[in-house]
Amino acid sequence: MMPNIVKGSDMAGLLRYLAGPGRAEEHTNPRVIAGDVVSMSVFGGAIDVTRANELAKLLDSPRQTVLRGQPVMATNYRKAYAAIAEGTPRREAFDAATRDENVWHCALSLDPREGQLDEAKWGEISRRFMAEMGFTDAVDGAPDVRWATVHHGLTKAGGDHVHIAMSVVRPDGSLADVRRDWPRSQAAARVVEQEFGLRVLASREFGGTEQATRPDERARAERVGATETDREALRRRVRAVAVSTESEAEFVRELRSAGVMLRPRYAKGSTEEVVGYSVRMPAQRNQKTGAWEKAIWFGGGHLAKDLTLSAMRGWAGWEQSEQARTAASAEWGRSNTTRSGRSVRPDLLSQKDAIGQLARWSQYMRTIPLDDRDAWAKAASQTSGLFAAASMRTETTPGPLDRLARQLSRAAQLPAHQRRPHPVHGVGMRAVGRMLWATRSPEAANLALVTALADCMVTIMAAMDAGGRATQAAEMATHAREALTEIHKRAAGIDPTRPHVRELGSPAWAAEQRTTAVLERADRDVVETAIDEAHHGWTNRQVTGASRPDHQRVDDYGHPIGKTPRKGARATVVDRASGPGTPLSNAKRITMRALEEAARPAREAAERRRRAMERMQQNDPRPASPDGGDRVAEELYDQFYGTPPPSAAPTQQSPSTKSTPKPSRASERHRPPPGRRNDRGRGDFER
Repeated sequence: MMPNIVKGSDMAGLLRYLAGPGRAEEHTNPRVIAGDVVSMSVFGGAIDVTRANELAKLLDSPRQTVLRGQPVMATNYRKAYAAIAEGTPRREAFDAATRDENVWHCALSLDPREGQLDEAKWGEISRRFMAEMGFTDAVDGAPDVRWATVHHGLTKAGGDHVHIAMSVVRPDGSLADVRRDWPRSQAAARVVEQEFGLRVLASREFGGTEQATRPDERARAERVGATETDREALRRRVRAVAVSTESEAEFVRELRSAGVMLRPRYAKGSTEEVVGYSVRMPAQRNQKTGAWEKAIWFGGGHLAKDLTLSAMRGWAGWEQSEQARTAASAEWGRSNTTRSGRSVRPDLLSQKDAIGQLARWSQYMRTIPLDDRDAWAKAASQTSGLFAAASMRTETTPGPLDRLARQLSRAAQLPAHQRRPHPVHGVGMRAVGRMLWATRSPEAANLALVTALADCMVTIMAAMDAGGRATQAAEMATHAREALTEIHKRAAGIDPTRPHVRELGSPAWAAEQRTTAVLERADRDVVETAIDEAHHGWTNRQVTGASRPDHQRVDDYGHPIGKTPRKGARATVVDRASGPGTPLSNAKRITMRALEEAARPAREAAERRRRAMERMQQNDPRPASPDGGDRVAEELYDQFYGTPPPSAAPTQQSPSTKSTPKPSRASERHRPPPGRRNDRGRGDFER
């Protein structure tokens, strides 16, 4: 169960939204299923917009009566200090970061795989959650807050959920404690999951959470026409550059070359010791108005827990000599401008050498003790950086490689007090990272290289499973299977966004089998042999079934087609989508294109046989020629029996008998097929 908290000041607006149709007409049958005693006694059951306004007045009544409608002001100190760092005067920064927050709103959502709960169960969950948060049944005797739970159907993703609307002001005028409500809500959700038998989130149980993208960030990306939010774009770039550079100074230079703005955070009382950093993307214009949208600064910890400066100094393997630290300090202090061009030059590392380095890296990770969480976290960070570098150079928008990088980054998260200062072994990984980051060649997306990267990920998943984190490992395996299957499908020319068949031997089925072979480390030769045999059978079924009227026609990639076959995901679809999806000339593909020429004669022969059978089965009322046979009949006989039909013995004609005139071309077309007599009766083939 996932809690999501939002604070505001418009109780009536919140409840009208919950009782209304929703932004996309997704709300169905809104009902109040739980709440405080007064709210349930008056408003329990179905609710509409009118009753929602009345319920809002009831929930807000303590503030209106006891506090005489005074606002409940709260200051977002993080926002205030960020504005001060950008040059905003202190008073203005704090005024802008302070607002009325008398409404507390929390959505409790289930995973779509958990199905739906009845209203009685949701009511029990809501009451238990509010008690764990300390808003009801308080141990200090404070009166319960005014609150109500609304259930109105499923989310867009198909998950069951409820909304809790609460007034921060208690009936006696005191304020409910909402400080640190996010970690408290996670702890309360853990209790509820265990008590009611709900699915326990692996990220909450073992760590590995990711900074969520806020709705305002997503809205800004849509306004400027970006395919990803600034947080997502910065996360990919910082991670990829960290694994590709050999020093902190080079890291700073390369990020600036990639168009990222940086600013250091110095230790208190120092102008040389850098202890943190913030990054932002260049400002962009609103596509509709043309006005500049304000860029957002993100600290490393707000990108990912393993992207703080101290964490990267541990896992990136940067040089830590005094000279390197001096160079890094000087680079941090330079003017915060970006410049074009690339500062990283790829090493002379071929694809074959890169695959060998990845194999050695996977072998090295298997020697790490299972209880050495620090070493495993650093290894996961480095492997995640390689996936991020491959994503940056082969995916125009975040795709399957980016999803794999994010999964590994969750496994790399470790509390700061558990990290050790010494870096992990990974000199060879830097060379691979350089090759992936500094080039845009198709080799960077080759399936063989992706498979080698995936093998490193499988090693990390196996260590997590053996180290007591089986739930998290299983969740990572699920995401890895989905991402790798998409990669193999796109490499085979399949557009995953279009319907496609997955039957035995089809290209999509083959992509799934290759993914299974990677994750289970099966014998590739055996798997490829089985795939080739199954695909050959599938091709034959497509050829022989073409004559059936109920046969589902598909193109070379398994996409259903109508009368006019459509081209597969060859260029525009794959290039616009993400991933090493662009079909590569050196990547093994399962398509029917290579077999089309060989299968065409059989297909044409099947079509001729079908037409012949139709002609043989129809009853032609028109007269035939006197000789009872024709050239077409002989050709049809040849097709079915392989030898010409036995000719009848010639009959002797008297000189006085007139010979039969030679039939015209028109009469040839009207002769009956073989096996049909001139009087429309059925006859037997001559054998």
